Amino acid sequence: MKNYYDLFVELSLQQCTKSDYLDKAKVKVHNKASKKIKELQAKIKETGNLEILNLLLSHEDDRVKINAASTCLQFNVYMNETIHVLNSIVANSDDETIRFSARMLLKNF
Repeated sequence: MKNYYDLFVELSLQQCTKSDYLDKAKVKVHNKASKKIKELQAKIKETGNLEILNLLLSHEDDRVKINAASTCLQFNVYMNETIHVLNSIVANSDDETIRFSARMLLKNF
């Protein structure tokens, strides 16, 4: 069985932070990682390994948490944990693009 947790983290860490968006190569990697995360989300749902998402919500990197929270909202799972994580990111993240993403996820929820 594939290790979806590690793959989810690896792909999330390839996504850009605010300072990375000026580097075209990093943006290209970001876009590829985003596509692969969408594919991975479908596999996680298909296999029913939703508990991985709860673990990802407590990862140390906010990019991982944002992707996990987005997935949780899409799948309507771990909602209390997800809202708590997003509110924490909005209040505490040093990266304004990540804070913005968290605010938008909360707004659209």
